[in-house]
Amino acid sequence: MDIQINVLPDLVNFSLQIAATIVLFLVIRHFLFKPVTEFLAARKEKIANDLEEAKLQRQEADDLRKEYESRIDEAKNEARVIVDAAKKRGEELKGQIVVEAKTEASNVLDKARKDIEREREKTMSELKTEVVQIAMMAAEKVVEKSLDEKAHNEMINKFIDEVGETQWQN
Repeated sequence: MDIQINVLPDLVNFSLQIAATIVLFLVIRHFLFKPVTEFLAARKEKIANDLEEAKLQRQEADDLRKEYESRIDEAKNEARVIVDAAKKRGEELKGQIVVEAKTEASNVLDKARKDIEREREKTMSELKTEVVQIAMMAAEKVVEKSLDEKAHNEMINKFIDEVGETQWQN
């Protein structure tokens, strides 16, 4: 048994193995490296496009958010204006109602004063008539004769004029 140990490789086998490795490398490069490189480039491009699209969508979302916030602010301002206008109109109506109530109260007071004055004058007239009748009866008793009504009225009116209107009004 003879075992032979070769320290140096067999050149033919070594050359065939190097050639086979180079051929395998070229075949793999041709069939696998190029498609894998294209696949990775396409994937890289798709990721870049997706990131750009996400950036655009985020920008659109921010723009929409800002637009909605401005619309909400406008709506709040418009509501505030409407409320302020309603308050102002309410105050105006309140003032108008107060003025109308004061005017109506003044009119009622004036009417009441006029009614009181009219009743006073009516009462004074009735009182004068009664005084005239009492004075006529008293005069008839004193004179013991009956004067005609015209002479009595003249005499009583003269008496009233002498006494004065101020005493009757007091």
